[in-house]
Amino acid sequence: MAASKDTSPSQPIIHGFTVLIYDSEPHLNSRSRDWTIALHWALPIFSSLLPPSILANFDHAVSNPHLDFDEWAETLPMYNGETGDLMFKSAVPGARRITRRGLREVLSEGLEIAWGRKVTSLDTESDPEKVKVTLEGEEGVEEEVWVDYVLGTDGAGSKAREILFADQENGEEKAKVKRSGFMIGTCVVDYQDENVVRKVLEKHPVMAMAMSRGAVGGFGVQYTTGTSPSNLQHTFFWTKIWKGSLSTTPDIPRKGPEAVRYLKQSWQGDLSPDFQSFVDATPEDETHTQAFIDEMGTWIAQPFDNRDGRVTLAGDAGHPMLILRGQGFQHAIIDVQNYVQALLEIRDSGKNRKEVVVAYDKDMVERGSKAALQALEEAELAMDAKSVEKMLMVRKGHGRSV
Repeated sequence: MAASKDTSPSQPIIHGFTVLIYDSEPHLNSRSRDWTIALHWALPIFSSLLPPSILANFDHAVSNPHLDFDEWAETLPMYNGETGDLMFKSAVPGARRITRRGLREVLSEGLEIAWGRKVTSLDTESDPEKVKVTLEGEEGVEEEVWVDYVLGTDGAGSKAREILFADQENGEEKAKVKRSGFMIGTCVVDYQDENVVRKVLEKHPVMAMAMSRGAVGGFGVQYTTGTSPSNLQHTFFWTKIWKGSLSTTPDIPRKGPEAVRYLKQSWQGDLSPDFQSFVDATPEDETHTQAFIDEMGTWIAQPFDNRDGRVTLAGDAGHPMLILRGQGFQHAIIDVQNYVQALLEIRDSGKNRKEVVVAYDKDMVERGSKAALQALEEAELAMDAKSVEKMLMVRKGHGRSV
């Protein structure tokens, strides 16, 4: 969550706003789970929002930074996972696959972040111009801060969203992220067989997708260590998405060696020899493989009261969506660009705060809801080889569609 104070209207944005950043996680890399994120059509906007000193370290977040990013590397291929044949490929010029952890490390450079702080309330009644933010820190200690604006960026299960919907009828239920009916399992793997490493990279040096009966998967590079092409070491990931729900399979293993075995067994006999070898060669110990299984969540964005323009949402807090076509992070970047422009417009032109933020919200809700619905439809179409040709990924690639 970010809170801002307008301290000097005449100065540039970097000096004109004091930004307070609160994160509910105990420290920067407190999560054991990490994953990759596609950055493609929003990369130019992402770059324009960051100072050169931060962009200079961007390669730290890239999964395979030493790669020669030619036309093939900047393509996302889809294979028939049962035959191994290439079905189609989607051009993603300029795209980079990054890790969540690496991105956080790059973006946090030089920032003061208050870790381990969970927002518990937003008081917009006591002062018509301010917001009193109450946060709970370690050992339940509360702290309060008065700010001008609050931007909730606290993820799919956003507390800020819950607070914004609290005064609506059935507001608590409206604000909840919903089960999507699609499961996702991921293994992050240090392969012990160099032949498997070579074959994964041959399928694609960043990530390849593969379709099999009732499932779609991804196989790619998560981390790269080393300083030159001659001494690189790769850690890989493979992901499986299938129709299902934790509500009907509550006993499914969620992590660890049991999750590895479950995922490997679930794909037995469904894949071509190459793809099957990527699955079968996955070690079942926690030293070489981390595994996670969950049901993906989604929430179709809808209008809310932004408290006279003082509180709003961005990113997964405003429009959590499935990972198909990798649109979520792109739209989060658009949110950031639009929100910064909104604050500047209020500050520099004297426009009505509520009207400007309502316009931001309208765009964020309409754009986010359409993208989330498209991702749900894309997942449904991906489950059957007969419907693949209807996918946006096939018809329009990974470009912006909302």
